[in-house]
Amino acid sequence: MQVPVLILIIAAFGSAALLVAVISDILSATLKRYEEEVLKGAEMTFDQIYLNIPARQLMYVAFVLFVLFTAIATLLFGSIMVGLVVGLLAFAMPRLLAVLLRRRRNRRFGYQLVDALMNTSNALRSGFSLPQSFELIQREMDAPICQEFRLLNQETRVGVPMETALEHFSARMPSEDLDLVVTAILVSQEVGGSLAEVMDNIARTIRERHTIEGKIKALTSQGRLQAIILCMVPFALAFAINELNPGLFYPMLHSLVGWALLGVVGVLELFGILIVRKIVSIQV
Repeated sequence: MQVPVLILIIAAFGSAALLVAVISDILSATLKRYEEEVLKGAEMTFDQIYLNIPARQLMYVAFVLFVLFTAIATLLFGSIMVGLVVGLLAFAMPRLLAVLLRRRRNRRFGYQLVDALMNTSNALRSGFSLPQSFELIQREMDAPICQEFRLLNQETRVGVPMETALEHFSARMPSEDLDLVVTAILVSQEVGGSLAEVMDNIARTIRERHTIEGKIKALTSQGRLQAIILCMVPFALAFAINELNPGLFYPMLHSLVGWALLGVVGVLELFGILIVRKIVSIQV
């Protein structure tokens, strides 16, 4: 009887070891794939905002913030689930900050593009060639547009055709206005015509669109503020109840039903944010 029992024990340990090995391989492959995607996206973001920071350091900072904020939130609220939620939010903050910096740079580039078009038009009327007018923008204007035109000019200096350099320029800066400018330049070089007048018309169109977008943003600011306040109310109310009467809020943090309700609240909050964002987002 001892031999079959020993065989069963060995088989059980072997099965458990095999299961652990399979799960470990799956988790390792998943983590490696996630790390590659995060590093690739972070490197592209850093390249676009001209930050000389290794992308791997972003993950290290994110993991440190995750551990730190998870421990702090767990000690403050006395619940590991709340700590994990806060830790996950902290884990996403570095990458979110990089994305916000990229959007800010792209927005500033869009506003500078109007002045760049006007400078290009004036330079062309003064007898400058198109590459010379781009050199003027590189020298006279501020970042980020001078950085992008510097790359454009460097490509043309080493022998890259102007059409290819403009396509690279458009690929680096995802902007509908820039796509319109690049298309206009390429068409003008093929069929001829006054490129200065084309630049003036495009600049006027972009300026009018920015004016309309500003008016829409002002008119919808109240709706966005209401959405922010409504989204903050449940969290502020939960914090106030937990501080005033911890026993009343205790089941929400230490029971499966409470965690489920918090999850439902989070999902409803997310849906509310998406709906309000859809309402106030008006494309011009």
